[in-house]
Amino acid sequence: MFFFGNHDEYNGKVRVHIVNHKDRIQWALQICSLVISIVTIACIFCYHGLYITSFAKNAIRLVIHGSLFFYVFKYFILLFYSLHRSEYLRQSWVEFLIILLLILQFISIHFFHFDIVDAQNFENIYLIFIQFYFLIMVLVELAKASSSLGKYHLSPPILMVASFLFLIAMGTILLKMPRMTTHGISFIDALFTATSASCITGLSVLSTPECFTFKGQVVIMMLIQLGGMSILSFATFFSTFLSRSLVGLRYQYMIRDMMSADRLSDSVGLLRSIVLTTIIIEVAGAAFLFTYWKSTGFFLSDKQNLFFSIFYTVSAFNNGGFVLIDDSLLNLGVPGSYFPQVVIMMLVFLGGIGFVTIRDFFSYRYIRERNKYHWKTLMPQTKIVLYVTFAIIIIGTILFFLIEYNGVLKDVDGFGNKVFTSVFQIVTCRTSGFNVLDINMMHVSTIILILVAIFIGGSPSSTGGGIKTTTLFIVIKSVIATVKGKKEIEFDHKSISPSMVEKATTIMMMSAAFILVSCFLLTVVEPDVQLLHALFETSSAFTTCGLSTGECANWNWMAKLILTVNMYCGRIGTLTLAFALTRHKKESPHQYPDLYIMLG
Repeated sequence: MFFFGNHDEYNGKVRVHIVNHKDRIQWALQICSLVISIVTIACIFCYHGLYITSFAKNAIRLVIHGSLFFYVFKYFILLFYSLHRSEYLRQSWVEFLIILLLILQFISIHFFHFDIVDAQNFENIYLIFIQFYFLIMVLVELAKASSSLGKYHLSPPILMVASFLFLIAMGTILLKMPRMTTHGISFIDALFTATSASCITGLSVLSTPECFTFKGQVVIMMLIQLGGMSILSFATFFSTFLSRSLVGLRYQYMIRDMMSADRLSDSVGLLRSIVLTTIIIEVAGAAFLFTYWKSTGFFLSDKQNLFFSIFYTVSAFNNGGFVLIDDSLLNLGVPGSYFPQVVIMMLVFLGGIGFVTIRDFFSYRYIRERNKYHWKTLMPQTKIVLYVTFAIIIIGTILFFLIEYNGVLKDVDGFGNKVFTSVFQIVTCRTSGFNVLDINMMHVSTIILILVAIFIGGSPSSTGGGIKTTTLFIVIKSVIATVKGKKEIEFDHKSISPSMVEKATTIMMMSAAFILVSCFLLTVVEPDVQLLHALFETSSAFTTCGLSTGECANWNWMAKLILTVNMYCGRIGTLTLAFALTRHKKESPHQYPDLYIMLG
């Protein structure tokens, strides 16, 4: 009895200690985590981006090891200071799994070292694994720290604006480092390239294969991937780790509004399927391209073939438009070959129609429900996206073929090849910026046709830019209804609300105004530029298309900055930017008399 009494007394003192010091310990560990994460990430950047001595490399290794030991120490300290430890273990199973894998790897490396791997490669592989574990731990910490965002009541537009600014800033810092480029680049060129990659535009003022090293190209590819998923990747991350918390529920409501999902469960399911869909499509695309280039013997090594296949798949599916060989696809064995063009077209097409359309059209569950219940059909948005997309492709192909039959298509052999090349050019020029024909040799009317196509762009929740296919559809329906004198705008036995019409009209007008103002400013800072070239470059930048006449590489820093702002604003959207920069006021309860003025 005496023993149990002392034991209960000891447990009571421990619980009192935990209650009294828990908040203070958690606050101190959060501050330490922030400092250690910043320092370690800076060290990793220096390790990969700077030319450093062996002593500095060893110091960085020690910093990375120390940071990992700190996270392990922090995990067990928080476990000790948790009043409900079983609940803590259940909620932090991801961290526990990472720590367990880290301990097992440490034991296997230091006690079961294999002689098959040479020392230098072993050290490199080991350090890569350690850095990978650290980045995973940092992501988990960011997921937990995101709970503090709840008290700031940040709106989705502000989160999107901030996330892209952060991604561009990190990309600029990385690309400015010496080991990322062959001869060093200026700050404005690093900013321009980082913005173009993050906003999945593809405009380049530098030759990617000549000016960027392998590490620099990897950074560009990562920026394209993160930029293509945009805020969705962050939202998926939040929903995955915070779905059981109130903050996670708040983010899920925010995501539902952003994705226009009908139910909260739809938004969570969509976000979780985005990552899986992206992985499946990109793995398949890379495998197809790797197989093709392997069969043609275009590359000397499988490693180079694999990297090119992954890079072009990521660039195509995310509508990035970046290439690793100059002249886009002209010098990559793609023109004249159906297979790689079909693969790239499908990647661009799937990336441009949007994740919502992909899930609705290709999801096994939705297909099964439509087969089981014949009254169930595709969502109205899916129908609109497919109708408008195929209309643009068909009409654009016919016009391109007719205009350029004796132009840039003159050297393409065979009627079928001319048609196929026209289809490829229209599909890819809308949002991705790939080309198998020299754009400078095209007719002026073809340039105008391309301008219209890239202004429309992709679809909502896609990696494409432009005003979006749904916006064009609603504006056209509104015009038709106005001409016919109809008050209601209908589609698929549903009524389109006036607020949606107003939003679509606002997006189109603001986008057109932004392009015109940017074109005017560009002609001011570059007086010798031709009007058509200025309009084409600003439109391509704003719509994140990436097609270029090649003149922007020779422009001054002010012109490059104008295009940079265009790419950023075009990616997040003018309406999103307006919502983020303005404060919404409550409408006044009173109403003024109607105003009638003459129109037209």
